[in-house]
Amino acid sequence: MLVLLLVVIPFTAFADDTTSSTSDSTTTQNSQIDIINSQIQELEQELETAINNNQFAKALEISNKIKVLEQKLKTLNKIDQLEAQIADLKTEAINDFQNGQIDDAINIIKQIISLKHSQSNYALLGKIYHMAKKDNTPHVFANGKEVLSDVNPMIYNNRTYIPLRAVANAIGVGNNVISWDNNNRTVNIKTGNINIYMPVNTTNIKVNGNIKTIDAPAIIYNNRVMVPLRAISQLFNKSVNWYQEGQIATVGD
Repeated sequence: MLVLLLVVIPFTAFADDTTSSTSDSTTTQNSQIDIINSQIQELEQELETAINNNQFAKALEISNKIKVLEQKLKTLNKIDQLEAQIADLKTEAINDFQNGQIDDAINIIKQIISLKHSQSNYALLGKIYHMAKKDNTPHVFANGKEVLSDVNPMIYNNRTYIPLRAVANAIGVGNNVISWDNNNRTVNIKTGNINIYMPVNTTNIKVNGNIKTIDAPAIIYNNRVMVPLRAISQLFNKSVNWYQEGQIATVGD
């Protein structure tokens, strides 16, 4: 029980920070909504006057302005509802964590990330992973979804490695364009606009026929081709971020 209390205290403090940030964001959105509603009301009065005066060109112009503002209002309302949903989920995650239901809390934060994959949400998940001592291996996310495979990601020579097909699929590269040449021990990836020839155990690869040097080689581990996450992601123009606390790598966020 003492260990749990020691863990919960800093987590709750962190949660207070995220709650404050959400509150500030909600206040700003509500203010914008009020302003837009007021603008729409004024334009609707102008529209009525223009129609009554047979100023139809002006009426059309005003009507288009109202349409633009209503679209903005619709977007803000969606954002407002999303932030409210996220706030509720964070409260639920905190309660689960305090009650010792660590896995439930983690799953809720993952749900939050699927809704809004922001740096603060990844940092929150990393904090929980670290407090719960679930950061002995890296966790990889692509576009808000965790990349899962039968072989876990790993740190090798200070690089995050992940099974090739798992990360490729996560960033939109299908299995049908990936092949393995066992004789030459080489991975070939051929898509519409990129052709990658990647031998294992060397940093020299070919991209569209041109030799390119990556910072770490592909390797074989547990009968899987493992690739350095940052190198393979950058070949497909995907950004990679690393969160030291919790050992989280993100692709495309």
